[in-house]
Amino acid sequence: GTSLATVSRVLNGHQTVNAVVAARVLEVATELGYEKSTGNKLKQTIAVLVTWPSTSPSQTQRDSQYAMMFLHPIYVAAERLGYHLVFHFGTEEGKLSSFLRWEIATKQFEGAIIVGSYHAMERAYVKHLQAAGIPFFRLSKPPADFNGPQSYVAVDDYAGGYRAGEHLAKLGCQKVLHLAGPKDSRDALERRKGFLQACRDHGIKDDGIIIFQGDFHEPAGERCAEYLLRQNELPHGIFAANDMMAIGCMRTLQHGGVNVPKDVRIVGFDDIVLASYVEPSLTTIRVPFDDLARVATEELVAQIEYPMRKTAKVRLEGELVVRRSCGAVM
Repeated sequence: GTSLATVSRVLNGHQTVNAVVAARVLEVATELGYEKSTGNKLKQTIAVLVTWPSTSPSQTQRDSQYAMMFLHPIYVAAERLGYHLVFHFGTEEGKLSSFLRWEIATKQFEGAIIVGSYHAMERAYVKHLQAAGIPFFRLSKPPADFNGPQSYVAVDDYAGGYRAGEHLAKLGCQKVLHLAGPKDSRDALERRKGFLQACRDHGIKDDGIIIFQGDFHEPAGERCAEYLLRQNELPHGIFAANDMMAIGCMRTLQHGGVNVPKDVRIVGFDDIVLASYVEPSLTTIRVPFDDLARVATEELVAQIEYPMRKTAKVRLEGELVVRRSCGAVM
């Protein structure tokens, strides 16, 4: 329903074509299995598709810093295997840019690594990659309702949350607070489930568990601390779904006169670089970022080069790193 010239402009990545027409051309190209001839490339390409949505410049900066924990080891592994990378970041509404839709429809990369577990953006990436027949690998476990075999390597978020709850319970905490991650992040939900189960298994009653809704960003930790200071009644222990919220909470509590760990013990999740430098140093669940990124990249390249290779499912354990925010002597 359009001219050859228009189709040519769309398939060559020109941005001057009407967006509706361009989308229709790319959909038909995908349905027909179109592949653009790119000649002999010295290196093949892998796309790194980040799902984290950001709603402000400050949050974008924080998310980018966290993303680098994965992106640099992916880059190192890809370079070693003879691949170079292109990067795309998610949006809150879960929509692909016209440029990324063009890249997928015309198969400008051989495979993709999906970083993060925000449902809307995940679904958009997976839908278009599957339609184009491009192999992809996740850095988190896929939801149970996603269709088809999907390869992944992931930290066991449930087990990590369980270790955090078990640690606080063994320290004698009977009243605890969970500073939860986003409701649309599966990683955060798994950490919450594991923590709650550990609390119940170790005798912490449900009325001794408080849930404060956060979003993985430092200001959420600050808001949680301000809430606790207004209540004038502290829990014995706090488990934050990531280190940035834990650090924001701990710092604000300290400014309010609370002694950590004497008055309250705090555990985070990730073991980012800052965790060992804050005062007191933060007890946390260490995510093996380098191993996750390396395994995902190596397995994706294997699937690209050997298309009949079976789906790979790898789950790595997070290590409990005990530091001074829980009273450890260091």
